[in-house]
Amino acid sequence: MLIDTHTHLNDKAFDADRAGVVGRVFASGVERVVEIACQPKEWRPGEDFCAANPGRIRCAFGAHPEYTKFMPPDLVAQLETFLAKPCAIALGEVGLDYWWDIGSKEEQLAVLNAQLPLCAKFGRPAVFHARNGKTPDKDAYADLLAALKAWTYSPARKFRGVLHCFSGSWNDAKAGLDLGLLIGVNGTFTYKKNEDLRETVRKAGADRIVLETDCPYLPPQGSRGQRNDPSFIPEIAAMVAGHLGLSNGQVADRTTANAFGLFGEF
Repeated sequence: MLIDTHTHLNDKAFDADRAGVVGRVFASGVERVVEIACQPKEWRPGEDFCAANPGRIRCAFGAHPEYTKFMPPDLVAQLETFLAKPCAIALGEVGLDYWWDIGSKEEQLAVLNAQLPLCAKFGRPAVFHARNGKTPDKDAYADLLAALKAWTYSPARKFRGVLHCFSGSWNDAKAGLDLGLLIGVNGTFTYKKNEDLRETVRKAGADRIVLETDCPYLPPQGSRGQRNDPSFIPEIAAMVAGHLGLSNGQVADRTTANAFGLFGEF
């Protein structure tokens, strides 16, 4: 079994052929999908998407830092309603983004810290977003990981969260792993100039990663410029397997076990 732990299939990029894409995904060997609904207007469609694909698609609900300046005053109350639903599998994606001018560090941390207690309240792990800025002083990973040292959520499952679409250093990865987080590996792993990421994944090992696409963004190297979707997961898994010296089946088994250790079986 293969799992795509991070998709945006409700994105407008799929409006013309979403049902066909979903059918192709499940025919490709990807048997489970985690849809990310990361702003209030996406929460209801995320719930509906799960209802249309029972047993195969579950949803993370949260407020992405991109929308820091546009959060409703009753954000947490609205979010609680969705995290209580049976389709909810995680809080997310939440975190810090210093690449875009979307709010100060303090503003973004306030939105993040308002949401984190919901993990304990609803027994959900978290999907974390971190993107550094354009100068070395804009270190989103350092600030996120420092904030998470005070995060008191202790899940019944093996892992507390995932550093989605990981793009930090090995030191960042190690700090996240030490906090009980997994590393999210997607099409960027296959990019020619991403040797540092491949080395980070080698050091982390197959027992500390999950596979994702972040579709419709970031397709694998051979399909760059095209729309991404979860049917690319087998290709990403094969690239990871080759780099780690494992079989495709071993990578599928281990990353699926990790996803279940994070989200629970679904």
